[in-house]
Amino acid sequence: MAKRLRVGFVGFGGIAQGCHVGGWKAVKDAEIVAVADPSATAQKAAITQLGIPEANVFGDYKKLLGKVELDVVDICTPNAHHYTPTMEAFKAGCHVIVEKPFAISARQAEKMTEAGHEASKLLMVAQSLRFTAESLAVRRWVDAGLIGDAYWGRASMLRVRGVPPWGAFIDKEASAGGPCYDIGVHALDLCLLLMGFPEPVSVSACTYLEIANKPSLMRHSIRTYTVPEDFAVGFVRFANGASISLEASWALNVCAGQGGVLVCGTKGGVQWSPPTLISEEHGMVVETTPQVNPDKDINSHHEEIRLFAEAIRKGLPSPVPGEQALITQRILDGVYKSGKLGREVKV
Repeated sequence: MAKRLRVGFVGFGGIAQGCHVGGWKAVKDAEIVAVADPSATAQKAAITQLGIPEANVFGDYKKLLGKVELDVVDICTPNAHHYTPTMEAFKAGCHVIVEKPFAISARQAEKMTEAGHEASKLLMVAQSLRFTAESLAVRRWVDAGLIGDAYWGRASMLRVRGVPPWGAFIDKEASAGGPCYDIGVHALDLCLLLMGFPEPVSVSACTYLEIANKPSLMRHSIRTYTVPEDFAVGFVRFANGASISLEASWALNVCAGQGGVLVCGTKGGVQWSPPTLISEEHGMVVETTPQVNPDKDINSHHEEIRLFAEAIRKGLPSPVPGEQALITQRILDGVYKSGKLGREVKV
């Protein structure tokens, strides 16, 4: 019988406790054996919730990597602190799953991807939106060739008043970016996946901070809001002639329920949530939605971890490889650069 995968967490805040822990507990041949987090509250949670011995709970992740034998490191730190733990985990001979966004620069993303290959270990970026029931349904249509060649996509995540009041989301030193990094990255990743991850060549974008830095209905601290935007909009061009419109907001004066992912091709189109296929049949444009979806009860965070563990066990490719996440990161870099410069930029 193969030994159980020994998993260590670097960062044990809300996303780790609320999403990743349950995923690993559902993997029969894996066990969480160690946690590193500078927060005393997080350390206590690891001991009480997971039953981890106090000797295997650390404030410094380097001590975790140096003192505990691990197969997998699950990195759930704030955005600006993904790079170094990932690089150190590969040096320690571990597979790595890291929360989105992959990094805070394309250069970091390149180095992290290269480090995984050099260590002969799997790297997975936790783009959980790929693994919802709706996303899996839409991917079936695309994989079956029902939309033909995709040439335009819309990746949109718009909150009316939804600035996160917890964690380090609004702190530039910890998070680097705002809604683009928090929720826009999900829509962009799914849109790129459905379009086959074409090669981006340029981005033209505007970033705005008009609502989240003023008194409002929201509960976040205006004083500590230092990320560059509460809304960003952009247009991405690809080498194959395709394009994507990107929108992401935490705070925007827009009707509730706006946004989503849409991909249009030469034969048809698909819309995410609710999953819809748009096609021309018998002289009519028809919208098709599933009556029965076999994945309806799936937990996307659990599914991403299940697939990652399966890939490790079976020697399969990463479900979300660094090469794909690097393309996403190049576009996000372009959004922030273009927004700052006020012009289109090459990526």
